[in-house]
Amino acid sequence: MKKLKLLILSLLSFSLVGCSFITTEKTSVSQQDAVGVDNVTTEISKMDGEVGAGLLIGEKVVTTVHLSYETLKYDDSIAYLKEIVAKYGAYVEYSYESSGGDMFYTTSSLSQSYRQGSYTIRIPKDSVTAFLDDLEGGLGTKVSEQQGNEDVTQYYEDTTTRISVLQRKEERLLALLDQAETVEEILAIEDSLSAAISEREVLQAELDNIDDLIDYTALYLTVSERSRISNNQGGSTPFWGRVKDAFTDSLYSFYYWLQDAAIWFIYALPFFVAVLLLLLLLWVIKKLFGKTIWGKQRAEKQLLERKRIEARRKERFDRTHPRKPGGTTVASKTTVTPPASPTDVVPPIPETPTAKNEDAKGNATEEGDKEDPLEP
Repeated sequence: MKKLKLLILSLLSFSLVGCSFITTEKTSVSQQDAVGVDNVTTEISKMDGEVGAGLLIGEKVVTTVHLSYETLKYDDSIAYLKEIVAKYGAYVEYSYESSGGDMFYTTSSLSQSYRQGSYTIRIPKDSVTAFLDDLEGGLGTKVSEQQGNEDVTQYYEDTTTRISVLQRKEERLLALLDQAETVEEILAIEDSLSAAISEREVLQAELDNIDDLIDYTALYLTVSERSRISNNQGGSTPFWGRVKDAFTDSLYSFYYWLQDAAIWFIYALPFFVAVLLLLLLLWVIKKLFGKTIWGKQRAEKQLLERKRIEARRKERFDRTHPRKPGGTTVASKTTVTPPASPTDVVPPIPETPTAKNEDAKGNATEEGDKEDPLEP
């Protein structure tokens, strides 16, 4: 019995020791796995950082610069620009020059440009900074500047990969073309081969264009001729300096406005002369028409009409203002009524229907006379 108990206790102790060993082993393994995962994660993060840094820096970057200059001596500025272009090995890809001599004058004299040139210049990427510094030193007054960078590394690599795939496709098609036996197979392979070659050439042209844009920075330059360049620099100038510049600019604006007004008057002078000639012609025609038979007849008709109107007015006046035998009108004689005494008051006599009718007729006659349309 005692031996059985000892055996059971020994088995339990062995099982406990084994469990503790297994637990320790699992813990160590899990710790090793965690360390391994952390190492892998760290390596992946480092790789992502390197890739991200490479994408941000970029091996293929296209740079473009936009500049705008104003100058008082346009010819000297253009000559200086040509010297700088030849000095740094650049070339003019596009140029356009316009003159304000054929344009109609405007009243905005300060913004008026007499001549203006637009240029697209390709500059070697290693000489861009020195080129721009020389421009700022002698071309004129810089008005605006804008610079942009475009990273085309990813697109360049993708295009290169596609070209490689198309080249391998061409090689396989050429091998199949050598093994083709029927005309249908030959035609089908040639069509596929032509499509692959065309696509590869298009992609290669894009790569060549990108290489050219990368090697030579594009400068879009505008040079404008001004009669005067304002010194107003906004908030960087003190208040009284800005007041002085504003006053000077206003004087120049008024001066050029007077010039523009004189030029406008010269342009409009033919129209004024034409209007005066037209008015003079109408006056002469009116005078000549009055001396003709038709003009005289018209004048006589107008005179008769005026006489007829005057006669009707006189007749109406005589009818409404009758004269007495003494030669005075009723309206012109003033009568004075003495005050009535109580004994002189006469009681009112009732009117008969006949008298009422006569009064109504008299009132109607007076109203009809008042409504005469010839009354002035």
